[in-house]
Amino acid sequence: MKRSVQTAIIFFTLAVSVQAQAVIEMPGYCSQKGITWEHPYRHDYSQTWTGKMFLAAPDGKGGSDVRITFEQALNIIRRIDTLTLGVPKIVYLVGWQYNGHDDRYPAFFEANPALKRAEDATAEESLRWLMREARKYHTAVSLHINMTDAYDNSPLWQEYVENDLISKNRDGSLKVIGEYNRHKAYQINYRNEWEKGYTQMRIDRLLQLLPEVKEAATIHIDAWIARPSEGHNESAIMEADCQRKALQYWNMNGLDVTSEWVMDYMTGLVPLALHFNRFEQADYLRVPARIYTGVGFNPDIRDSDYGLGFLFGVSANVESVWKTPDIDSWIHTLTKEFMLKCPQFFYLNRLERLGVEGSGENRIARYSRRVSVSLADSTVKQQDRVLRRKNVVSFPAVWRNDAGVLLYTDEPDGKYRFDAPFEWGDARSLTLYQYRFTTGEWTPAGKSKIKDRTFVVELKSETPYYVIPEQ
Repeated sequence: MKRSVQTAIIFFTLAVSVQAQAVIEMPGYCSQKGITWEHPYRHDYSQTWTGKMFLAAPDGKGGSDVRITFEQALNIIRRIDTLTLGVPKIVYLVGWQYNGHDDRYPAFFEANPALKRAEDATAEESLRWLMREARKYHTAVSLHINMTDAYDNSPLWQEYVENDLISKNRDGSLKVIGEYNRHKAYQINYRNEWEKGYTQMRIDRLLQLLPEVKEAATIHIDAWIARPSEGHNESAIMEADCQRKALQYWNMNGLDVTSEWVMDYMTGLVPLALHFNRFEQADYLRVPARIYTGVGFNPDIRDSDYGLGFLFGVSANVESVWKTPDIDSWIHTLTKEFMLKCPQFFYLNRLERLGVEGSGENRIARYSRRVSVSLADSTVKQQDRVLRRKNVVSFPAVWRNDAGVLLYTDEPDGKYRFDAPFEWGDARSLTLYQYRFTTGEWTPAGKSKIKDRTFVVELKSETPYYVIPEQ
């Protein structure tokens, strides 16, 4: 938690320093409203549910504390794919390497043997199997890695010290940036690592080890921070320049790079940040979601404008939810996270952001197609038709082609009236489906009439429903 707040402050300071330079140098970057953005990425992150899955961590005894194995990860992905009606997904695996999360960086050249399947000879085989199988469930599985930290238990440690690849303090000592798994973390010097070919070596070796990463076409870089190296007489801006070179090398190999924090100087280069706290209202109106979007807001950054999450939509951060392979223990929590956030997020991201009226809790965001989002009463409307009123939602599943609408509420069981979407035209009836937690499947739950462009259905609290119009 402490690391998260400190990281955000560093990025905010660096962004202010390099913003003017970034506007000039960054291809695709635009600071003027009205200029068309190009889509430079392999995935559309504004229409993809993207998150991390924590598999393992070092146990402090030389082994691995396993939470979820590779085989169990696929079981989770399969179940979630059914629940979400095949929404496009990206899952980044945390703790896939060595003994788990934050272990032995800067090396990431061995899969965690504690996670392998019994029928495979190596953990690498099991990991590659998972990545291939997940594609059947509308999911790209890739890796959560770190390009910043170096630990003294890494097989690359001595080589990095001898080749001057660690940043230094003014007195020449190696720059320590934290302590994780009982080992000090040292800041890698991006310039020296790039110029001596070690950045390229790390990327090349990883892609040779796991070719499916290249096929996933995306990777997540954790805690990717540009810090000054006073002992090398380098500013954070100089380090950020080599950080961009590393990103471009990933791109040359066919991969998008997502990151933990918003970096203004990476706008148009990084498509998604896990924590979107430093993206302000003016940024939302300037930069389309398909160019830069976020998973959610870190609650530790207390001065954040959390109202932006409702006005512009927020995805569901599920790393803290699917902690175990016991799906039944968390499926209701994950369902609520998804239903109250993701359908609205995907729907709004397809519209043009026109502006925001009012201030504070009284803001209303205006979109194309006459859609409005009101923060004061927690409503989303298209003209006079309500898509959301507080926690009663009825958003189109825009990733499907059957004109279906997801219904959900965490309010008491009962009959609820909904407005029929304009896209339904003159449809007079609908078919209702209910998600059954006991079986993990969607089943027919009856039909209903559409009268005066509204329909009434009986809902159980915290249970997803799906309605499809009949012509």
